[in-house]
Amino acid sequence: MKKAILAAVISCVLMHLAAVGTPEYTPVITEQPSHLEAEKAAEDSRSISQILYSLGNLYAYLSTDFLYDIDTEKMENELIKAMVDSLGDQYSYFIPADIASEFEETTEGEYVGIGTYLTKMNPAYADPNDPESYMVIIASPFPGGPADRAGLRPRDMISAINGEDVAPLTATEASSLMKGHIGEEITLTVHRGTAVFDISLMPEIVTTPSTVSGMLTDDIGYIAIYTFSLTTGSSVAADIEKLLGEGAEKLIIDLRNNGGGTVQSALETADMFLSDGVMLETKYKPGSGRSDSIVYAGESVLVPENMPLLLIVNGGTASSSEILTGALMDNGRAEVLGSQTFGKGISQEVRPFRGGFIQITTGHFYTPSGKDIHEVGITPDILIEEPEYTDEEMEAFAAFMENNSCAEYIEKHPEYTKENIEAFADEYSSSGVPRDILILLVRNEYIYSMEYDERPIADIWFDQYITKALEVFGE
Repeated sequence: MKKAILAAVISCVLMHLAAVGTPEYTPVITEQPSHLEAEKAAEDSRSISQILYSLGNLYAYLSTDFLYDIDTEKMENELIKAMVDSLGDQYSYFIPADIASEFEETTEGEYVGIGTYLTKMNPAYADPNDPESYMVIIASPFPGGPADRAGLRPRDMISAINGEDVAPLTATEASSLMKGHIGEEITLTVHRGTAVFDISLMPEIVTTPSTVSGMLTDDIGYIAIYTFSLTTGSSVAADIEKLLGEGAEKLIIDLRNNGGGTVQSALETADMFLSDGVMLETKYKPGSGRSDSIVYAGESVLVPENMPLLLIVNGGTASSSEILTGALMDNGRAEVLGSQTFGKGISQEVRPFRGGFIQITTGHFYTPSGKDIHEVGITPDILIEEPEYTDEEMEAFAAFMENNSCAEYIEKHPEYTKENIEAFADEYSSSGVPRDILILLVRNEYIYSMEYDERPIADIWFDQYITKALEVFGE
């Protein structure tokens, strides 16, 4: 009921925005301090109807006395934006109608871009002393996309796109710039630790991934979940059935760089492994009309409960993928290997509004054991530290990327073999680029020069997460 009343009041005010100079909102101007100043001295705690009535008075004054024409559509958008911005939450924002299509593209599966999930704090709350509050943060690159091939990593921060400062941009505006157009190169100014360097990328048609699966050994099945869309649960179920049919006796689920998505799909996936127990607890604002909820696992499972299960996570593992991790970890169903996860323990709701969308944070979730992971993340059972590089190494990396040495090497040595990859790292050892980065770059170039069906499911030679997982399983 409260929401309905608020919506009606807002609707009335917005209709008045288009009704220039309506008599009931014409103010009386005197030589005394204006009604605006008087309101400033009034009590801070006022009803929403009083606040919106005051805005109506202000608009009537502007429409009557402001010298120039008023763009009421722009004013309406700015009022809505200001209302949402005032919440002080980086995950709550308004998407106006003129860029709504950009927002919708993220759920359509295919678009032109460089292939990344990104986050960016609302510019209204940027802190000049905290770069994470005003730069674009790469949550994860899409496997096989231009960003992934160029070596962009989770937690990389972007300060400029084609020389344009990103600080005043919203996440949607920054995303639009980073998508670019086919045939038009995009240059990103990347901050990684204390190093700063530019990377130039060529946008292409990229597909938002969901899952990929296959057998790593005769008895170890592997599923990489890249995002949680509405169909991810059914995709994972199909992958599991296929792997079980191929003789899988142990299972690895790779959640690295999975930036999240639909909570329901994450819970559907967790339920495939659990026959009882809590999977998720979510708390909402008192008085919101939403009841705090606890989600329990169903009785049936798709995967035998005695099958060893290992999850792989990293700093790009966020939100819904942390829900899955927490559910399986806290219930003792899976061992977790990797680096500290991202730490997003709140959920958002998106609703259409005035031709665009409004997204607001509505829930705070907790793992089955009651852990609050927000801005903390999940610590794996088996910790793998992410490598750190010096400024000099990053400068060498930026210079190396300009020469396209990987493509030239592959032309001379077209076979994807462990020996060729190691030989490349040896050949360019004097470049100043760390050996593990050289291996990553040429490996990616090999893989993405192959037909999709010919690509290896995972790198069992040089991926330290995968090699450690195989070691845990006794391989």
